[in-house]
Amino acid sequence: MLRVTLLLGCAAVIGVVGATSAACLVGLTTGTGTWCGFPFVWPIGIILAVPAALLFGLPLDFLYRKAGLRRWWQFMVGGVVLAVPLWYELAQPFASVRWQMSGFFDSLNYLGSGAIAGLAYWWLKIRRVENGL
Repeated sequence: MLRVTLLLGCAAVIGVVGATSAACLVGLTTGTGTWCGFPFVWPIGIILAVPAALLFGLPLDFLYRKAGLRRWWQFMVGGVVLAVPLWYELAQPFASVRWQMSGFFDSLNYLGSGAIAGLAYWWLKIRRVENGL
């Protein structure tokens, strides 16, 4: 249980760092550095992501083991599903001024964090076990 908890926390950190870095890169390629607040955004994202990963990721890991789900894309989808409530609350999608101004980048940050975290968790836990590492 401790190992799973540590892996979930580590995967959440990887997810936040990866998604915010990707949002910065996309922003730079489109001509804006607005989304490049990453060393300062990381602590805030990590403070939100790690508890969410532990609170919802532990039960999801249990359900995945019971259902025999072991493919990388299933873990990415699970990460995105776990990120949707936070994305909905913070990005205020579809009808807000915030959504009109930064909906794509908010989605990339929040949902991307979940997707990358799910993939990182699969990489750290499932892939290593299946390859005997």
